[in-house]
Order: sequence, then structure tokens, then C-alpha cells
Amino acid sequence: MTEASTVTPNKKQYSIRRYLTFNLISWALVMTVLPGILVYFDAAHEVEEIFDANLAQSTRILHGIINRESIEHKQEILDSLHLKDSLEDDYAHDYERKLAFQVWDGEELVIKSPFAPSSPLSKLQPGFAFIDIDGKQWRAFSLYSVHDKWWLILAERTDIRGELTNDISNNHILPIFIFIPILTLLVWFITKKGLAPLYRIGKTVRQRHYRNLETVEDQQAPLEVNDLLIEINHLFSRLNEAHQRERRFIGDAAHELRTPLASLLIHTENAIDESDNLDQQESLISMKQGISRLSHLVAQLLSLSRSEGELNKEKFSKLNAGQLCETTFKMLQEKAQQKQQNFSLKILNEACLIEGNGALLQSLLRNIIDNAIRYSPINGQVKIECLIKHEKVVIKISDSGPGIPLELRERVTERFYRVTGSGQQGSGLGLSIVDKIADVHNAKWRLLDSDLGGLCVSFEFELYKE
Repeated sequence: MTEASTVTPNKKQYSIRRYLTFNLISWALVMTVLPGILVYFDAAHEVEEIFDANLAQSTRILHGIINRESIEHKQEILDSLHLKDSLEDDYAHDYERKLAFQVWDGEELVIKSPFAPSSPLSKLQPGFAFIDIDGKQWRAFSLYSVHDKWWLILAERTDIRGELTNDISNNHILPIFIFIPILTLLVWFITKKGLAPLYRIGKTVRQRHYRNLETVEDQQAPLEVNDLLIEINHLFSRLNEAHQRERRFIGDAAHELRTPLASLLIHTENAIDESDNLDQQESLISMKQGISRLSHLVAQLLSLSRSEGELNKEKFSKLNAGQLCETTFKMLQEKAQQKQQNFSLKILNEACLIEGNGALLQSLLRNIIDNAIRYSPINGQVKIECLIKHEKVVIKISDSGPGIPLELRERVTERFYRVTGSGQQGSGLGLSIVDKIADVHNAKWRLLDSDLGGLCVSFEFELYKE
């Protein structure tokens, strides 16, 4: 019950850090992949242009070398061009197998390179053309020799161009893709460092006690975060002022009401003793009960105001929980006897040492035990236990009253909330006061079913160690 409630995050909320990282990386990929694609197509186009120009130029050079006078020595021509069947020359290149030329005189193949097919590399038409031979695509350039009256065809496999295009593109694109993981890490690190002040301030506020309304200081906060910090501190300041005004008003009002109510109660009791009229006595008794309820409310308001003003851990000292229970037991023993209740106290460990504020803890125990007595019937039972269990000081107050329904146990700590149908008068502030005192002492407390048939209130305090 003393645990702080958690707020379920809105599903529409998003992380600034994830948003920045995702968008920066995504746009970085877009701005690198798109140029990479453009580089690839541009390189492919330029390679096509260069190879076509080279193919045309080489065909014209071949036209200048081979003519009808020199064709009688075609073997010498082939040897001079280093186009032997076996490329064992130290200066040979693998791409030479993917180059070929032919000379056609009508339908007669006059000469061809060793790696050229016997079928035409292209239609006997001037210019460039693509042709498929044995599952391979060739790019050919055909030139008609007006002097020799024949066709010269020079061709090369297109996969040469593809390999060169891929090499050029890979050399440009591969560094980009190597750069992307490094960019991702840099973006992640930069956004983490940039948002660190927000996480630091959030952690500072989250670790604070809800009553700590002092300003949040962060000397390293950047300008953008500093504006947020200023507004948070303004809010804390306004909340603190409102809280102080409310506490002072409750305390002052309760204090001012105590004396006239006490005086009014005395005069009412005197009037009851002096009156012989039964109807008048009955009215005065009802008035006395109303004044008593009002006096109890005022006392609770004053206790609440004082508890909120004294919830300061600096005032804590070493206390014996068993002695606190015994003192409170003696204070309320007469009240239990008036209802003829079985009122008992068991201190199972003498050294039940805790750290806290004695006056506040006395108020806590008095509220719970007083409730147990009031809500337990005549001849009922109220049992107090104090013991050490699992390095914790445990205080249990059990009664044989009506208890509190399970579905209402979370609400009884709200101010002025009372369980209806209990048959007892009260202000609805007692458990709210108990909750605040337990919270400042880091004590866990629960409302359980009692083995006596009613309610069991269990407190767990940290065991004080020297």
C-alpha cells in the first residue's frame, strides 16, 4: 500500500533517442544508397561508351593492317597480333579469349582470330550490334572496306564490360557500406550523449521522495534542457507554496478549534448532569456525541498537519519497537476494558530496534490500535505482536471486528474515505496519517485477514543494526 503507483505509458509515446537514431540512419542509408545506384548506372554507361569507342577504333586499325595484298600472309598477321591458340605469353591477358575478329568476303570467311567462331559475329551491316553465340552475348562493330570489298567485324564479350562496371561500382560503393555501421555507432553514441542530461534529470526526479519539492540543480544542463529545468523548478516552487499554505491552514484551524470544542464539551456534560428532563438529556447526549466526533476530527487534522511537518529523517533516532507497543498498549488499555475486550500484547523479541521518529510512530500505533478497539465488538479480541522475522521488525495488530473488504483495502488510505456500514464514527483520516508515517520510515504495511476473524494490520520495519 505504501508503494508508489506507476503510470502506464501512453502507447503513442516514442523515444527521442530511437527517433533520432532511426531517422538519421535511415536518411544516411537513403543518401548513400541512391548515389551508389546512380554511380553504378553512370559507370555502366561510361564503360559502354569507352568500350564502343575502343571497339570502333580497333576495327579501323585492323582495317589498316589487313588488306587483300597482306592476306596471303595471314598466319604472320595472327602471330604479330599475339592471337595464338595457347596464350602462354607472359604478357597475355585473360580477356584476350573474349576478343575476336573476322573478315568476310561475301559469304566466305577470309580470316578470323583463333577464338572467333566460324559463324558471323554480326550481320553484315555497318555499325554496332549485339549477338548471342553459344549462350554468350557479344558486342560487335562491323566495317565495310570499300577498297577491299569485304567486311571486317571486331567483337568482344559483353561480360568484360559487366566485370569492369562491377569493379568500378564496388570500389565506390563498398567503402560506403563499410562506413554505415561506423555511422550507426556514431549516431547512437552522439544521441545518447546529447540526451544524457534528460536521462540524468529524470533519474534525479525519479529517485526523490514525493515530499521533496526543492529545486533540481544540474550545472551541466544544455540550454534546451535548462529551459525545461527552470519550468520544473517553478512548478516545484508553486507546489511547495501551495502545500505549505494548506498545511498551515489545517494546523491553524485545528488548533483554534480545539479549545472552544473542549469548552463546549464540558458545558454539555455539565448540562446533562444538571438536567432532570429526559428529552432534554437525550438531546444533550446527542450533542455531546456530535461534539466528540468533531473533536476527534480536529485532533486527526492536527495530527495530520504535524506529521506532514515532522516527516524528516534527520530527526530519526534509535527506538525500541517493543517499548513503543507497550506504551501505546497501556494508553489504550482502559478503552479496551470499557468494551470488555480481550486486549493482549506479545513482545517476542526484546531487541526490536528500529530507526525513526518516536512521536510519529506512537501516533501510527495509536491510530491502528484505536481503530481495532473501536471496530471490534464488546467481548471481542485485539492482539498486538512485536517480533523479528527475516531481519525485519514486524508489528501486527489483529482484531475480531468486521474487517475491510479486499476490494476496498486500496482506498482506505485516501483522505476522508470511510468504509460504509461499519457502525462506527470517524473522520477517515487515521489510515491516511498512518500511510504517510509508514512511508517516511520506509516501512511496508499491509491489510490482511486476521486469524481472529477481523482485520490484521502488519508493519515491517528495517532492523536497526549498530
